[in-house]
Amino acid sequence: MYKKFNKKRIAQVVGLTLATALMAPIAQAEVSGEIGVTNDYRFRGVSQTAGDFAVQAGIDYSMESGFFVGAWASNVDDESYDSNVEVDIYAGYAGAFGEDDAVEYDVTLTYYTYPGQDESSRYLEATVGFYVADFHFAQWYTNNYANADVSTHYSELNYSYEIAENWSIDAHVGYSYGDGADLDWGENYVDYSIGVSTEVGGVGLSVAWLDTNLSSDNNISSGAWKNSGTVLATASYAF
Repeated sequence: MYKKFNKKRIAQVVGLTLATALMAPIAQAEVSGEIGVTNDYRFRGVSQTAGDFAVQAGIDYSMESGFFVGAWASNVDDESYDSNVEVDIYAGYAGAFGEDDAVEYDVTLTYYTYPGQDESSRYLEATVGFYVADFHFAQWYTNNYANADVSTHYSELNYSYEIAENWSIDAHVGYSYGDGADLDWGENYVDYSIGVSTEVGGVGLSVAWLDTNLSSDNNISSGAWKNSGTVLATASYAF
């Protein structure tokens, strides 16, 4: 990927870019992966683990042609999903264009599944991402959010600035809108974060503040779907 999907996915979870904007977008190895731990699995600002720790791992296979496939998994809150695990399967294509391939991109299809549960929440989502210098923009869309036959859009912008060797300041803002957002919260909303990331002995480390602009009526400070502001810490190892 281009920027490895597992890295990008963990970035979405915690609301950080994890300095992926500093990484080459075209996969150098055919097979790669990552395992990590975070104090809360946040997806678009909302906890998937009721504010508890999560262990996450991903693996992908990238071809020189630009095509890639892979899978990513994390524990989730059983109360929220009637399952203890989320497994996402994805496939797509990555490439670059412009002078010196200055603009890099990927097009991905992701299938969200929850083993042990029926098919009630499984759904397919498409995304197109662009990487220019230290910026990353992605547009996500599904016409069957949570298998509820409603459309949902998600637009995100990430920025990572290297302040010292192996140190970066990371910023993220995302906007969830459409019938799916209305189904969940009755309103469209923004999630955002600001943090720092580094690498020590091959282990990526990050810490950030994440929050949303959901109205007070929709603010959840504990338990399933927790979405109140919080400090997120993540450690991950790529292989």
